[in-house]
Amino acid sequence: MATEARWLNDDDQAFWRLMLAATRKIDRVLDETLLAGSDLSTSEFAVLVSLSEAPDQALRLRDLCTGLDWDRSRTSHQITRMERRGLVTKRRSEGDARGVEVSLTEEGTRRLESAAPDHVESVRRIVFDHMTPEQREPLRQFWQGVLNVTNVPGHPDFCGILLDPPPGQGTEQGAAQGGAQ
Repeated sequence: MATEARWLNDDDQAFWRLMLAATRKIDRVLDETLLAGSDLSTSEFAVLVSLSEAPDQALRLRDLCTGLDWDRSRTSHQITRMERRGLVTKRRSEGDARGVEVSLTEEGTRRLESAAPDHVESVRRIVFDHMTPEQREPLRQFWQGVLNVTNVPGHPDFCGILLDPPPGQGTEQGAAQGGAQ
């Protein structure tokens, strides 16, 4: 049984727009830092970090997809582009002809090591330098709560219905104009 949309009130709308602006700024700063210093995209950097932390600096493609929370098509295309740039190699998994293993190359390692100092400095400036120790735990709980939501599009547990409120939540509505972007 579908219910009406639970519109955002003015305070919710202001907070939501603040979150969007802040996450866009974080993304932009990290993108610009990586591109300027190492000619890497944030997606390439994420792949290189994942591979660098894996045993033997290699992962099966499906495990890389899971770790990055990307679909197989996106991951496969990203790896193909990175292989052309000499950052990774891919080959059939030993013992499983259907599986693909992705490995970090020396060039990928060099570029990751080159990018890491500026990247971490940008992360410190944009996130941590103005955060107090007292703010960290409530923010950690908030972001973990966001990650724990499963009944949304893109998650395997999504039931296909958005208008039914989650169990235990009412259907209070704010102003009809208070939609989310």
